[in-house]
Amino acid sequence: MSADIFAQSSIAQRTEQRARMVGPRRVRNPEAGEFWQVNLGIVRFSGGTGRRKRPQAGEKPSPELKKIQLGMGRCPTHESTCDDVEHVPVRAPLGLFRGFAQLGAVALLIGCRGSEAPARVSVERPASVEVDVASNPEPPVERAPISDDAVIQAIVAIADRDSQVGDLLAAVAVEIGPRLTGSPQLLEAELWAVDQFEGWGLTATHEQWGSYPVAFDRGKATGAVVRPEREPLEFGTWAWTPGTRGQDGLEAGGPVRGQALRYPEDAAQLRARKPYLRDAWIMVPYGFERPSGKLGQQIERAFERGKIAGLVFAAGDSDDPRISTHGDHRLDPDKLPTRVEIQLRGDQHHALLQRIDAGDYVELEFGVANRLLPGPVPVYNVIAELPGASLPDQRVIVGGHLDSWDGGSGAIDNAAGVATTMEAARLIAAACARTGQRPRRTISFQLWSGEEQGLLGSTAWVAAHADQLAGISAALVHDNGTNYISALPVTPELHAIMQAVFEPVTKLSPADMPFSLELVEGLPFEPSDSTSFLREGVPAFFWGQSGRSDYDHYHHTQYDHADAVIDAYQRHSALVVAIAAWQLAQLPAPLERHNLVALPGRKLGAALHDTRVVSILEGSLAAGAGLAVGDRILEVAGEPVSTLAQLLAAVRRGDSRKTLTVARRGAAGPGTTRVELQFDWSQDPDEAERMARQAERRKRFGEQLRPWDTEPGAATPEPAPHEHD
Repeated sequence: MSADIFAQSSIAQRTEQRARMVGPRRVRNPEAGEFWQVNLGIVRFSGGTGRRKRPQAGEKPSPELKKIQLGMGRCPTHESTCDDVEHVPVRAPLGLFRGFAQLGAVALLIGCRGSEAPARVSVERPASVEVDVASNPEPPVERAPISDDAVIQAIVAIADRDSQVGDLLAAVAVEIGPRLTGSPQLLEAELWAVDQFEGWGLTATHEQWGSYPVAFDRGKATGAVVRPEREPLEFGTWAWTPGTRGQDGLEAGGPVRGQALRYPEDAAQLRARKPYLRDAWIMVPYGFERPSGKLGQQIERAFERGKIAGLVFAAGDSDDPRISTHGDHRLDPDKLPTRVEIQLRGDQHHALLQRIDAGDYVELEFGVANRLLPGPVPVYNVIAELPGASLPDQRVIVGGHLDSWDGGSGAIDNAAGVATTMEAARLIAAACARTGQRPRRTISFQLWSGEEQGLLGSTAWVAAHADQLAGISAALVHDNGTNYISALPVTPELHAIMQAVFEPVTKLSPADMPFSLELVEGLPFEPSDSTSFLREGVPAFFWGQSGRSDYDHYHHTQYDHADAVIDAYQRHSALVVAIAAWQLAQLPAPLERHNLVALPGRKLGAALHDTRVVSILEGSLAAGAGLAVGDRILEVAGEPVSTLAQLLAAVRRGDSRKTLTVARRGAAGPGTTRVELQFDWSQDPDEAERMARQAERRKRFGEQLRPWDTEPGAATPEPAPHEHD
């Protein structure tokens, strides 16, 4: 976007406010070709993260300060024209000037340097942030050694004495807050992360992977019931959606007051509501399917001509208080949407509809200062590496996505995973410095953006670095909240080597935070960045997690803030990530890729609710076998099934031909009859490979390493001698 557009936006205002709050960074003086400290975001200190100490009242600048005029307006620190900036030559630029120049915002970010900070300053964390008793800063408990490896011993000792995972999370989720891809907040977080990684001795880059066509600026939002009595409303709006247009001469983003009307369901309702559409807020019930076709077009034309204020959707059911945030960044800058869409808390929406249906006159008022600004907006990943000593072209990747939705602060999703990734990098780097060792393979710490819009940043990295994929031994992705890391999925082929890798972790884990390997037919394609690597044949693992945190309560909702983070879990998970990364980097050979992902499962060709058939796909195996809507599947090859999971597991294992026994209602009465149906998957295109893989694994591995392939009542075979090869 242009500098003029950016300067007029509240993005610029918030950036300037943020510069007043926190300390200096370094950018290039374009006149002298040097680098200068400036006020923007959170800064790195030698020992941790935190806020830069402010100059004391009346404190005079150092005589070494030089005058520099970059036309930057008022100084964020001294509240005057900035003419004092300390000359600080550094080794390399941080990319700040380049990054914000592309956003047209450089003129708003330059400040002056405050006084020097102490060696380590902790980020101030809000009182509401949970800190478990076990994670209070008390003298560390002496642990029995979990490994003879000096680096692992150092990792554990450093983490026990001085864990910084909580400070890192607070820096991301509290100091910076929500980090929508393409926003100044995310760019600030990326540059801060680069600075952190470099301070720990890693090489760090800020890699552009693409651009978004439109920038989204979320402004202030207010909403209330005005009549019959005034009461506040809790609501959200999705990213990349517009704000209110203002009313009675107010500027865009101002409040719009109007009658609340239920969305019309037919032509008669539409005719009855047409006279009242001006500035009306149209209530859309939860799960309501809006009319399509001719009626849908008529409703839309009436809304346009009547100039409704906007749509008010129920964010959830009447008993669900969550408000989720999503959004579509794929906008045409020349055809930006103009209608505001409110996501109102489900119980409040339900109560308002009840009033409307009872004949009450309900008047609502919403003011939403969202803005859509034409781009393009550059988007980035952060890549930091600890080079390998003997196999630098082979890699172990540790990562998580740095971006978030902006309905909360993005603490659970995914500052938690960012913090463990960065803490693992700090622990390994510090342990290597202490012991004088380096990893055999390069360990690459990656923070991706665009994950929330479809794994975009990690997918782009994989495409841009295709030449490196063969050398990636493993990728570990943390993106499932704050619960402690408790498991990792492994195939039978990987089980033995991963047992060795995680032996120190199993010794480390306390009784209330156990760790185990979970046997799977193939590594799962999760809705996270591990999938970007796994699709290209890279062994990519998505950590399993357990604990008392309810991930679904926070995920993408207004509750996703730092007070939901469990510090004791974070400390433990960061240790698990660090130890696993080091162990994988030290293996004599890369991980095996044979049979890495599962083949597509056998399909019935029917839609099921539990074990009851609700529809049949035309031309499918189910249709050919005679399965009927309403049938309840009782048995698969003689094995009773009562849940959908049991049914799918029974279909998946064993021979290609199976008898399914169903209960079918008779046409003449209420009773049911048992019917046996024959299913044959032998002609399925993947069946030959399924059977070959099954035979191979039966030969190589005992039953305990392929639990999904055991028929009920089958004898347990002896493991093959080379089972743990």
